[in-house]
Amino acid sequence: MVDTVGAGDTFQAALLCGLEELGRASKAGLAALQSADCRQLVDFATAAAAVTCSRRGAQLPRREEVPPCGMPRNRAAAGSAFT
Repeated sequence: MVDTVGAGDTFQAALLCGLEELGRASKAGLAALQSADCRQLVDFATAAAAVTCSRRGAQLPRREEVPPCGMPRNRAAAGSAFT
């Protein structure tokens, strides 16, 4: 861990991004969330926040730096921080 500045902002932004990627970014989608969806969202947001913590200052990750929401970290793209 280098710096935690921006980690919370990243976590929240990633939750919103993950909701969109899972097709749950609507009132009906939120109502239909299952516990497995919530786990995927938290894992995704945590992975994104970890990227921010690996850098000095509030440098949020670009989308391509975090594996798709719902993809296990061990199946992330080669060369990623999540392999």
